[in-house]
Amino acid sequence: GRELANYNNIDYEKGLSLGQVLKIPIKDGNTEVVTPQPPPVKPVAVSKPVTAAVKNEGPLYHTVEKKQTLYAISKLYNVTVADIKQWNSLSADGVSEGARIIVGYSGNAVKPAPAVTVKEQPKTEVVTPKKEDSPRTKETLNDEVKEGLPVIKKESVPVTPPVAVKAGNFSGGVFKADYDAQAKSNHIITENGNAGTFKSTSGWQDGKYYCLHNMAAPGTIVKIINNANGKSVYAKVLDLIPDIKQNAGLIICVSNAAADVLGVTADKIDCTLNYSK
Repeated sequence: GRELANYNNIDYEKGLSLGQVLKIPIKDGNTEVVTPQPPPVKPVAVSKPVTAAVKNEGPLYHTVEKKQTLYAISKLYNVTVADIKQWNSLSADGVSEGARIIVGYSGNAVKPAPAVTVKEQPKTEVVTPKKEDSPRTKETLNDEVKEGLPVIKKESVPVTPPVAVKAGNFSGGVFKADYDAQAKSNHIITENGNAGTFKSTSGWQDGKYYCLHNMAAPGTIVKIINNANGKSVYAKVLDLIPDIKQNAGLIICVSNAAADVLGVTADKIDCTLNYSK
């Protein structure tokens, strides 16, 4: 011990310090040289990134204001009346003031799937005539195919012009029974004046005619009579008449399918209205 202390110039009485390096004298080939080991290094823990779970956002709600209709609410949120009724399990067109209803869904929330009824469409076979069979040009044939009109393969037969789409014969529409029920238990109001029209896909194939009116409540069935020819149609009120210049002086606006049943050929109709209140 003293020999090792003297070899390293260390005071034997003080002893050694932790981590102190010593020189070892080598006497022969059997002497072991000890090299101090560095202190162990503790591994550094690496935290893994935490991925936040993406939550589905729920439905969007709207509180119904005074005299507000489903039709007006559907326009605010760019959805259809049918969607709102389906999301809220509504069977009628009216809705109570203060009611809290679903008007859409946000994020990746799943909407309830509406029931879809697929109607089988009649198949139309298109026969392309040979060049010598018809004097029609290539452009004429293309237009006919685009419109879904059949090409008749027959010599010396003139081309029949396309026929305008007409509403089906529904005897005034499917709302006639509802009008009769309302008329039995309520006082009938009569109005006379001009009616305008608006475009709608309803009525042509299902007999459901609609209208806009400022006095009758939404859901009321109005009987519209064309004073020029006596034809009538039954239409359900959706909402108020929009306050725009083209509607000035009108007492009602009817869908174009309803106007077709009334035999209207002008922009305005001289008509008589009957409805209950």
